[in-house]
Amino acid sequence: MSDITLPIIHRNGTSRADLQKCYDAADDALFEFIRAWESMEFNARDYYPQGPESWIEALTARQNINLKIREIRDYITKHREHLYA
Repeated sequence: MSDITLPIIHRNGTSRADLQKCYDAADDALFEFIRAWESMEFNARDYYPQGPESWIEALTARQNINLKIREIRDYITKHREHLYA
């Protein structure tokens, strides 16, 4: 992930406490999503009737989604670290 712009806490902006609450809620929701995502059945036997390449395609797509989840997690973590520093 490239550098991100983090919020500046100031008098006319959103309070640190409100931002912390929002990013904490997002972190909790993402954690629940990750648990559900990882518990989903994902097996080659569900793909092979579509042809020999179907499992590779499904696996590649899932790996790409995993990378996006990691990017989201990093984004939230950087904001939380900033807000709690």
